[in-house]
Amino acid sequence: MRKILTVLGFVGLVVMACGGGGASSPEDAVNGMFAALKSGDIDAMAQYLPEADRSEITDMSDEEKEMMQGMLSMMSAIEYEINGTEIDGDIAVVTIEITIFGETDEDEVELMLENGSWVVTSGGMF
Repeated sequence: MRKILTVLGFVGLVVMACGGGGASSPEDAVNGMFAALKSGDIDAMAQYLPEADRSEITDMSDEEKEMMQGMLSMMSAIEYEINGTEIDGDIAVVTIEITIFGETDEDEVELMLENGSWVVTSGGMF
């Protein structure tokens, strides 16, 4: 399980460097981020991250994007379920259950409201 979390943590750091656009609800942002992650669509992941991080993906070379997509290809096996959401003003926490490679773990995804859209700031595997 530690190896899985290490890989997911690394992917999360790479993804966090990538950048945003958001969704109308915290759950929509989490669903959108997972859909993009599972499909290996780096550009789609970017729309669910804060504006301050967006240039990291737009500035990636084609080779860097290709390498990242290769790493993300193993993430297609991820299954997740949203177990709850708490919203406090412009901050939200979505509790999720993640299953990958037969291992299940519960985690929290933190989000913020930015320019009227919810974006993922940390947690889970992001």
